[in-house]
Amino acid sequence: MRHYELVVILSPMLNQEESADAWGRITGFISNRQAEIVHEETWGTRRLAYPIRKGQYQFLEGTYHLTRFTTEAPFNQELETFLRLDEQVLRSMVVVAQPYVPKPEPPPVAEVQVAEEPEQAEAAVEADVPVAEPVEAVAVSDATDATEAPVAEAEEAVAEPEATVEDEAPVAEAEEAVAEPE
Repeated sequence: MRHYELVVILSPMLNQEESADAWGRITGFISNRQAEIVHEETWGTRRLAYPIRKGQYQFLEGTYHLTRFTTEAPFNQELETFLRLDEQVLRSMVVVAQPYVPKPEPPPVAEVQVAEEPEQAEAAVEADVPVAEPVEAVAVSDATDATEAPVAEAEEAVAEPEATVEDEAPVAEAEEAVAEPE
């Protein structure tokens, strides 16, 4: 058995009833060819990635439908011809797919029992949690002082020297000379 997946974009100009009729014709065509429809899904009206021109109209959105079906005899060419000739179908795509396996429902979340009274909750906490014993303070070794001294010396070496008044004097004289052209 071969598994197929069909996605069809129908015209957004169709109302709910016309859209259901068009989709019914498509699924009827599939069923008449000895194919078993495994899954059907309507994705609703969505905006298209690009405008699609069909006849005299240009569409910016369409109604998406998905179906998965299985068949013994392939009839892709017939199905594609049928969909191409249908005026209400904007685009369609048939692909060979993996067998459809419905997603299992997630297991229900287990409910947590809550203590009815605060006294019972405190007793449960005290019974389950051991009390930590105080830890003695450990003296910090002198090794940290020894490692901090080279770091401080390196930071002083990297620091930029401060400018003195004597260093700034030539700059001030040059600025005055530029400001007073004669």
